[in-house]
Amino acid sequence: MVRIKNRYIAVQIVPHTPTNTLRLNDYTLSKCLLQNVEKYYGVYGLGLIENGFRVKYCNDRTKIAIIRCLHRGQQFVSSVLPLITLIGDVRAKFRTLYIGATIIQCNKFIIKHQKQFLDKEMGQLTSAKERQDLFKRVMEFDMDR
Repeated sequence: MVRIKNRYIAVQIVPHTPTNTLRLNDYTLSKCLLQNVEKYYGVYGLGLIENGFRVKYCNDRTKIAIIRCLHRGQQFVSSVLPLITLIGDVRAKFRTLYIGATIIQCNKFIIKHQKQFLDKEMGQLTSAKERQDLFKRVMEFDMDR
């Protein structure tokens, strides 16, 4: 029996303007990525990644997502990420944070990344309620899909 190898890519979406006009969900992200893979690699690239491709996690507040793809198509997805400038109708860019073989390792990396972000941002807040609200929003990591 053959094992299907997946790769998980943790990405951060950085909008061009700092306003909260970018609304993320797994459908728009997957549609954007599949369109760009087809644009740059054609039907061959799309056929390689389409079978096991899925956006596993997408957080609208922290703008972090986890993308699952097959091992053989990982290079197509990771090489297209820096070339994407539009997500839907909003200008944004992808920043690759981590590429791992298991989703557990991606979870660990994202939690560590979010803790570093919290440490940096907590020093700028004055009230305890603001700190508690920021902690709840950033550390929300629910993968129900």
